[in-house]
Amino acid sequence: ELGVVCEEIRNALRSNTMNIFLKGNLLSLRFSQGEYSLTGGKGVRNCKPCSVVGVFLDQEDYVLSFFDVEEKCLLESLFFKFSGNLYPFFSPGSDGKWLGVRPL
Repeated sequence: ELGVVCEEIRNALRSNTMNIFLKGNLLSLRFSQGEYSLTGGKGVRNCKPCSVVGVFLDQEDYVLSFFDVEEKCLLESLFFKFSGNLYPFFSPGSDGKWLGVRPL
């Protein structure tokens, strides 16, 4: 799972005072059982698994976009209304598969 969280959630996660948090404070893309889904369980349309997922945060237009880097195509976008700072969120999951992070 990867996306962004608000500052309050980031601080709680860093201090280990919170293991479960409200999905309303998280914008994310999750890959599970061969399918992608967005925050809130909305499925991603016509999407095959990709090896590199890009994330673009447009804070002026309040849009978080996920895209397939190698195919150069948009997977899906989420609109948000957070105020304040947003921070990257990455959870590798528990399936034991290797996940790589690539710089821009």
